[in-house]
Amino acid sequence: MNAPDITPYKQVDAYHSNVRFDYAGPIAGKHKGTVFTEGRAELALSLKDPAVNESAQHILDAQKNPERTFPSWPGKSVPGAKEPLHRLIDTKKQEANREKSISECNKVWGNYSGTPLQCDEYPFASTREGSNKGDNRYSVRLIDRTDNETGGRRLNSVYTANRILDGDPFFVKITS
Repeated sequence: MNAPDITPYKQVDAYHSNVRFDYAGPIAGKHKGTVFTEGRAELALSLKDPAVNESAQHILDAQKNPERTFPSWPGKSVPGAKEPLHRLIDTKKQEANREKSISECNKVWGNYSGTPLQCDEYPFASTREGSNKGDNRYSVRLIDRTDNETGGRRLNSVYTANRILDGDPFFVKITS
């Protein structure tokens, strides 16, 4: 009598899923939600959109020609196009990012208060890669206040629409 052919037991990766179910509270827009974790979340801004063309140009320069941005140093690279950014929820850390960026704007352009300009920062203050990270892989530029605020609202819309939570990755794409 022959022994039965038995296939050895294998552990199946049944506990892993490409879907996340969470209860994140109001920071995510809706309290409860579902996310396809392998989907690519992306903020897209157009150079041809007059509402955000200055923001888009600043981001494009930071991504493609970082040596032309401030702070400036040889070999500088700025994440967001090929290397993802990661959302930061901590408001104290966001404020520290903003303060460092504004300090850099003041250092480069002097006092711009009373003008229609605002200090734009990339990567955004609401990311772990913001200016206060300590690696100087960021850029600041004075741009029109309305343009900067519109860009910020669009970023927040991407966070909400894609349910990007603390630490979740996303990319930034500039189109022409």
